[in-house]
Amino acid sequence: MWLKRRSDTVTPATKIMAASVALACTISLGNAFVARADDVSDQKKKADARIAALGQQLEGTNANLAKAYINLERTNASLPIAQAKLTAAQQVQSQALTAQAQAEATEARAVAAEAKARAHNEAVAQKLAVAQAKQQRATELLAKSGSELVSSQDALDAYAADVFQGAGDDSQLGLVFGATSPQDFADRVIMADTASNVAADTIDSLATMTADNTSTSSYLTAVRGEIATLKRQAEAALKGAEAAAAAAAQAREQAVVAKNNAVVAADNASSAKASLDTLKTQQVGYAADLKTEQAGEKQDLATAQAESARLKAVLVERARLARIAEAKRIAKLKAERAAKIRAERAKAAAQRAAQIRAERAKAAAAAKKGRTYTPKPPPRVTRTPSENLPPVSAPSTPSNFLSYPANGPTTSGFGMRWHPVLKKWMLHDGLDWGVACGTPVYAAADGTIIRAGWKESGWGNQVLIDHGIRRGVDLVTSYNHLSKIVDFGGSVKRGQLIAYSGTTGYSTGCHLHFGTYEDGTPVNPRKWL
Repeated sequence: MWLKRRSDTVTPATKIMAASVALACTISLGNAFVARADDVSDQKKKADARIAALGQQLEGTNANLAKAYINLERTNASLPIAQAKLTAAQQVQSQALTAQAQAEATEARAVAAEAKARAHNEAVAQKLAVAQAKQQRATELLAKSGSELVSSQDALDAYAADVFQGAGDDSQLGLVFGATSPQDFADRVIMADTASNVAADTIDSLATMTADNTSTSSYLTAVRGEIATLKRQAEAALKGAEAAAAAAAQAREQAVVAKNNAVVAADNASSAKASLDTLKTQQVGYAADLKTEQAGEKQDLATAQAESARLKAVLVERARLARIAEAKRIAKLKAERAAKIRAERAKAAAQRAAQIRAERAKAAAAAKKGRTYTPKPPPRVTRTPSENLPPVSAPSTPSNFLSYPANGPTTSGFGMRWHPVLKKWMLHDGLDWGVACGTPVYAAADGTIIRAGWKESGWGNQVLIDHGIRRGVDLVTSYNHLSKIVDFGGSVKRGQLIAYSGTTGYSTGCHLHFGTYEDGTPVNPRKWL
């Protein structure tokens, strides 16, 4: 049976012991999992950055080929991450199973300790009950023998008083000496002797009872000492049993937690294995897609190069014609200036000659009248107004002649870059601005739209604007991968809305590809911005 409980509160020592079981099963697993999760997270960040860089490198590549390659590279990058996750999950699962086994073993030990504590508590309780029963019997026996001792002592005291203090015929001596005949005396002597024997027996019984009472008192004292000891043992047994019960309950709960952790770890390992198998399957498919797309990439590249050559030829011819037209315009302006100067000079010479003639006429008229007239000197020959003007030349162009066609961060610059699929260096002939699809695109300067529409060469929707001869070259700007074109021809002004950005053609994401051409040759747009 259980002794009465002092409190249902678990002692601090019990809490610490139970908590240590929980910590042993969970902390090591948690730390290991977090560390591995950090490693996998770092690997994923690096892989994502590499894939993002590939997207920039593949700009201008057939969209299907770029997609197939990026998908393949993404699976290639994901495979070691998935394998690391699987390995980590399997290690966590193994540790979880070990923790589960340890928790269950701890639970078994705790349950055994609880049973032992219960048995010890029951044994002490039984001993205490037996000792308390002995105490009760000894107390009752001592009380009974004490009462009998008092009665015997009273009887003996009465007999003594009767023998030595009695008077007349009622005393023992009176019974002997008051006989009236020899026979009566003999009878009285016999009665007196019997009374003496009874008194002697009473004295013996009194001595025996006194000795028994002394022994019983000593026994009772010993039993009371034993009860006090057993009570202390019972207190300790009760506390031990309570602590063992609390530890067993905590160990049982922790075993359940460890088992649940093991189940979760097993599920995670199974999920990681399934993810790895899926990636391997996808890798095979993406490799096949890449092989298929690579077959047509050379033809697409040839088409793009041919289109680029045609565009260059068109722009070169436009530049030639523009330069001829500019030369004719300047020659015409020069001829007009020269003619104007000649006319102004002829007019000035005629005016001078007329003035000279007028002065001579005045001198001749004065001579006829006998007078003297000194002609005024003719005006000095000076530069004509047109000669004072600067000579005719091409208009100057500021270094920041072009305005930005859209606002956004530069995601890819002008220059050569490695093509990861074709395995060769290729020119990225413009600037890419990372703007969302549908962002307004404006003309970078005044000019004429010479091309607007869809181009199979990879530019998708494209607008070309000719800005005329600038710094001695024919400057053309291109706006590519547009989602919508607003103006398809005619003259445009700086800052005029011409289109909206997109991701058409060979593009891996929403952005604006902005290019500049000098006499048909692509140059870095930053020269003009």
